[in-house]
Amino acid sequence: MKNTINFLSKSLGRDNLTKSGFSLVELVIIVGMISTLSGLAFPSFLNWVRTERVNSYTREVKEYLRIVRLEARRWGASCFINVTPISFNSLSRGEEADGFTVNCKYSTDQSSSLNSQSKIGSLVPKINNSVFQAVNQNFQITPNGRISSDKSIVVVIGSRYHRTGPKNLKCLVIKSPTGHIEQGNFSSNSWISNNMDTSQLYVDDQILNPSNCTS
Repeated sequence: MKNTINFLSKSLGRDNLTKSGFSLVELVIIVGMISTLSGLAFPSFLNWVRTERVNSYTREVKEYLRIVRLEARRWGASCFINVTPISFNSLSRGEEADGFTVNCKYSTDQSSSLNSQSKIGSLVPKINNSVFQAVNQNFQITPNGRISSDKSIVVVIGSRYHRTGPKNLKCLVIKSPTGHIEQGNFSSNSWISNNMDTSQLYVDDQILNPSNCTS
């Protein structure tokens, strides 16, 4: 009988206490593993978010330029597209600004011109500090939707990665004079610094060259 009681107390007591929770050592190990995994995953998540922002802004700029060309052809307008200069970290967290300034000269009556200008101006893609752009020149879209320039327009869009500087360079090449837009990855990064302006004119035909934008 005594042996039976001892057996039951061992079975219901010590083993249950052992199985009822984690020891202090086990908790320390688990917390350490969670911290390590979080430290590895969080930067990767930030980089993924910034990559998606670059892809999104690139698509927005491409679509916007297509809309401006349609606007020019529809109303017989000449549209001047200028890069908006925005210096490094000049925008506060969460703040956005227009990456371009667009002014169209319409051949229609004044009221229609003002209304169309207001609409096309409100659609300019917004840019923030997590993304930067460099454009080789300002340019004009003619009333027939063509590009008035002696060379193609190159737009490079990149992201500031977590602790590793700018990466993920996307690009748009606007062919002159047709206005056809090609999208790709920009192969040259030797000119990139950690303190890239959010938006700038970068007049260097050797670097911002259409040949560096590959699909």
